[in-house]
Amino acid sequence: MADTRYPPRPRRRRRRLARLIVWPAEAMFLLLFWRLAACLSPARASAAGAWLFGRIGPHLGKQRFVAGNLALAFPDRSQARRDALARQVWANFGAVLAEYAHLRRLSAHQRRQRLELHVDPRARAVLQAARPAIYVSAHMANWELAAAAITAAGVPLSVVYAPQGNPLVNRLLQARRRVMGCRFIPKQQALRRLLRELRDGRSIGILPDQRVDAGRPLPFFGHRAQTTTSPALLALRTGLPLIPVQIERMGHARYRATFHAPLRVGEAADAEAITLRLNSLFEDWIRRRPEQWLCMRRRWPPATYRLVAES
Repeated sequence: MADTRYPPRPRRRRRRLARLIVWPAEAMFLLLFWRLAACLSPARASAAGAWLFGRIGPHLGKQRFVAGNLALAFPDRSQARRDALARQVWANFGAVLAEYAHLRRLSAHQRRQRLELHVDPRARAVLQAARPAIYVSAHMANWELAAAAITAAGVPLSVVYAPQGNPLVNRLLQARRRVMGCRFIPKQQALRRLLRELRDGRSIGILPDQRVDAGRPLPFFGHRAQTTTSPALLALRTGLPLIPVQIERMGHARYRATFHAPLRVGEAADAEAITLRLNSLFEDWIRRRPEQWLCMRRRWPPATYRLVAES
């Protein structure tokens, strides 16, 4: 007979429920969604995903983060304009989700006309010399294509990624990402592994624009947010170039990848100063293409959101 003196804690019960019901349901939805998207051309799948999520996204639980992040980043915009922008943010997310079904065709290895490459001459010199470098990008447009653009230039690449909370979905995403021809390193305790990859002559790719628990509280759109300084620390420790790669959506299943000039790490005082420059660069990308910003997670401390809500 089961011992009922110590019933499962609510958190443990929710975890069990997620493992038995929610995780498989999410994975099945994703598989079905990709199966349907694969029946369409890349452009039509992208358009269909944008149409679907542009309508259902604002009604999902993550909408509170989208609304809060847009309010912090664009306080000068009216509520109506931010609501319209939120729908566009969800539409871009839906397009990206559908494009996973065509990631092989979207990658620069397969269909260069779908991914235009624009390379600053100073970044081109690094690429042509086959030197290891540290490439940074942001969760903009279809952020997955940053890795495809780098490997298309013949660069051996290892990418840091954040595993999904749902391990079944994580497995599905990693299977799709293999077509980009790079290695993937989980972000947990990745610094030592990244240094080894760089010593072996490989470049690394990092998307440092989202919140990390162990980061430093640095300004982002005028409000302090926990920010990783790992790219700056690696650049300072190795002396390797730090090259920003910007991805922009130019249409359904059409993108432009811009390799910007390497940041002048030697002139920066420390890792924090370099990271502030990166934050400023990401802010500029977001201001130019706010509808392409993946902002469905908490970026600032809860107190910052409350302060904005009360104002």
